[in-house]
Amino acid sequence: MRLLALDQASRTSGFAVFEDGKLYDYGTFTFVDDNVGERLFKIRERVAKLIADYDIDFVAFEDIQLQNNTNNVKTFKILAEVFGVIYELVSELKLPHEVVFSGSWKSTCGVKGRTRPEQKKNAQAYVLQKYNIKATQDESDAICLGTHVLLNTQIEKTDYDWSD
Repeated sequence: MRLLALDQASRTSGFAVFEDGKLYDYGTFTFVDDNVGERLFKIRERVAKLIADYDIDFVAFEDIQLQNNTNNVKTFKILAEVFGVIYELVSELKLPHEVVFSGSWKSTCGVKGRTRPEQKKNAQAYVLQKYNIKATQDESDAICLGTHVLLNTQIEKTDYDWSD
């Protein structure tokens, strides 16, 4: 069973691929087009390519949330569009999937911090400690999200030791 975990964003997204409960690969992809529609198209194509290249069986991606300040409304709207593109893709492909709240994977991985940069740094520290990998912030978030899904979701859990 192969799981694709995504920490999706409108410019740089992190991904992690797990095979039979073990981290198999990870990375990022970036699109900097000024046109949001062009970036959305490229994001969909890249995620579709990851699904095909890795023969993915299950996709997990992060839910979005509106922060408490009004300056984030534009960002929230763009992230909603990115979310929609990925949701539409996995639905079209009839792939089992899960949408994960950031607070859920942070809780599972013990990622704490009062500020977003502190939480990002702590996610990187978790990945270094658990997987012995010095990953970027986006990669770390995707790896943590995937770890959460493996530990908390019933996806053929009896066939593999998901706790490693």
